[in-house]
Amino acid sequence: MDILLQKIQLSDQAAFKEYYHAQFFRLYQFAYSFVRTKEVSEEIVNDVFMALWQKREQLFTIGNIHVYLYVAVKNASLNHLRKNNIKVPVSLDDLSVDHFPLVPDPELLLTQRELQQQIREAIEQLPPRCRLIFKLVKDDGLSYKEVGSILDLSVKTVDTQLYLALKKLAAILQPLSASFNRKK
Repeated sequence: MDILLQKIQLSDQAAFKEYYHAQFFRLYQFAYSFVRTKEVSEEIVNDVFMALWQKREQLFTIGNIHVYLYVAVKNASLNHLRKNNIKVPVSLDDLSVDHFPLVPDPELLLTQRELQQQIREAIEQLPPRCRLIFKLVKDDGLSYKEVGSILDLSVKTVDTQLYLALKKLAAILQPLSASFNRKK
């Protein structure tokens, strides 16, 4: 188990705060893909972390904390939608996933703004399932197995969807790549 999680298990509030800040944005984005409301997404993630803090003595029983947190956020999001009589997504294709850059580098933004905009637009053109899986694997750094556990999919399905996403992105970005390389 990670040192930070061991400290949390021992009721170290500073460690919990550090872990919360390291994980919040990814989980917020994931919740947002379900509920589409900033405030509700924040509340869901905060509630999940509150429950984690309350169960901190049992952290050692959680096999994979990342999968645990994503599944908890997914379940809380779906519960919120059901409780408020909002149409619950029947499949991953019903989700609308936004691609938010995690930590933009100001210098990179200045020199490659057009390229980044084209990439974001290409990602937005992906089908919802491909876009969600792409984000979880490429942006959030989750393994195929973790994504499969979170979304109730087989590892093979995650692999296939990511392959399709990358293939579509390559096709969309090919002309842009050629013009970008000519500008260098």
